[in-house]
Amino acid sequence: HLNLTQEKCEDIVQETFIRFWLELKKDVIFNNPRAWLYKVFLNLLKTQFEIENRRIINNESINKSSDPVVDPHVDYIRKEKRQILIKMLDQLEGREKEILLLYHYGFSYSEMAEILGINPNSIGNTLTRAIETLKQTLKIHYHEMFEQN
Repeated sequence: HLNLTQEKCEDIVQETFIRFWLELKKDVIFNNPRAWLYKVFLNLLKTQFEIENRRIINNESINKSSDPVVDPHVDYIRKEKRQILIKMLDQLEGREKEILLLYHYGFSYSEMAEILGINPNSIGNTLTRAIETLKQTLKIHYHEMFEQN
C-alpha cells in the first residue's frame, strides 16, 4: 500500500517552492509560474511514487497492515499480488499512469486536468481506460492468482 503522509506532501510542496525561489534568484522569467509550479510538483510526486514502488518491491514496506498474517502462504500471495500490480502500473502509458497516480493521492478531476494541462472531460475517460487496462491484464495473465482470494 503506497502511503504518502501529510508530512511528505508538505515536504514536496516546500521543495517545489524552494526550486521556484532558486530559479527566481537566477533571474528566470516565467511566462506561466502556476503551470511551472504544478509541473515541478508533479515531477517530485512521481519521484516519490517511484521511491515508494522500489521500497515495496524490495519488501521494505510490504504488508504493514494492522492484522497479523498467520499463514506464510497467505503473506507470500499478498506480496506477489502487490508486486504484480506495481509491475503493471509501470507498463502503463505516461498519461494513464500519471492520472492513476494523481487519483490515488486524492486529486479531483479538475485538479488533475489543470496539473496535466488537458481537458477535464478527458480525465474520466483516461482513468476508466487505465483501470480497464489493468483489469484486462490481470484477467489474461494473472487470473488464477487473483481469483483465489
